[in-house]
Amino acid sequence: MVYSGAVRSYGQLLIINAGDGYHVLLAGMERIDVQLGQFVLAGEPVAVMASTKLASAGAVDVGAEQPVLYIEFRKDGASIDPAPWWATSNVEKVGG
Repeated sequence: MVYSGAVRSYGQLLIINAGDGYHVLLAGMERIDVQLGQFVLAGEPVAVMASTKLASAGAVDVGAEQPVLYIEFRKDGASIDPAPWWATSNVEKVGG
């Protein structure tokens, strides 16, 4: 964890150092449950989402009552395409 704190109307912002110049930014949380400098494992809970959508948490309007998690991937300070970071599932679609 390299940063944790409130940022404008995005709610709580968390920046995770993924190593080798990569960082993951998460915003839209109401509460962060990890400490600066803490090592976290993949899949480990790090925060609690806000109960409603925060004002600037994203351009996608999913309804004023729905919380929105903003995720950004960065390499050496520049935003990058997140596609390679998303895990894929081998679960077959049912009812297709």
